[in-house]
Amino acid sequence: MTVPAELPEIPQRELRNDASRVLREVRSGQSYTITVDGAPVADLVPHRNAHRRAAVPRAEVIAAFAGLSVPDMRPQADDLVDDSLYDPYDRAYRRGEFAGDGTE
Repeated sequence: MTVPAELPEIPQRELRNDASRVLREVRSGQSYTITVDGAPVADLVPHRNAHRRAAVPRAEVIAAFAGLSVPDMRPQADDLVDDSLYDPYDRAYRRGEFAGDGTE
């Protein structure tokens, strides 16, 4: 959310005395510059996540990804997967390093 260059000013005293009203207005989208002795000290703006949804409907997610193509990963799969039948513990079993393997 971008803040306009000139916001309506509200004195700190008014904010203190009527905070409920001011916050209701901010919740509805109004922004203010808070002043102390006429000097601007802060901008009071609606929270940036105030309208963020907690969940997105499944159909909307599916529709968002519907136009994407699925890359063919099969050529890279052979490079990434070792499908040999080598047992990395074979030597340890032969040396009897595992209890209960019958070689004790």
